[in-house]
Amino acid sequence: MNGFKSGMRLASWCVAAVAASLLFAGCGTLKQTAAPTLGAGDSVAIASIANYTETPSAGRSAEAIAASVLRANGLKDVRFAPAEAGSNALFDTAQSEGADQKLEWAQSQQVRYILTGAVEEWRYKTGVDGEPVVGLTLELIDVQSGRVVWSATGARSGWSRSSLASVATSLIGHVLAPLAASH
Repeated sequence: MNGFKSGMRLASWCVAAVAASLLFAGCGTLKQTAAPTLGAGDSVAIASIANYTETPSAGRSAEAIAASVLRANGLKDVRFAPAEAGSNALFDTAQSEGADQKLEWAQSQQVRYILTGAVEEWRYKTGVDGEPVVGLTLELIDVQSGRVVWSATGARSGWSRSSLASVATSLIGHVLAPLAASH
């Protein structure tokens, strides 16, 4: 009977530890389509990520984090597509207007995929705690066909002591994880 009680205490402790880790991880959601298999040598260009938030340069921040995450995931050729002339660097919402030009540029540079998307939320919530929240959608476009071959949308919130950058990096890392390069 004594062994049973210690086993129950251990099980209760494990359940409490798992619940606490989920509680401290923040809240988030992620929905995505099946991801293509990327090789380490596949080239990906990060095109403009539209900023639909009130936070200046949120799209540019998401682009920089996405490039870093893709490189950390094993892709060796990650580059930035040129910005459209006349685009507003602070609040760039004209994502799809230059799609044909982006595809032409990518084809001329022998880029295999273009990663693009939109940031829907990138801020600290108002209120006593001021939790950071990030929401975004990403799409991977096959340059040859011009078709979207993968898309994902995700949102994550952190706790009052979390930074917006850490929540964004965590979310973008989870969103892009299926695109990790196979060696």
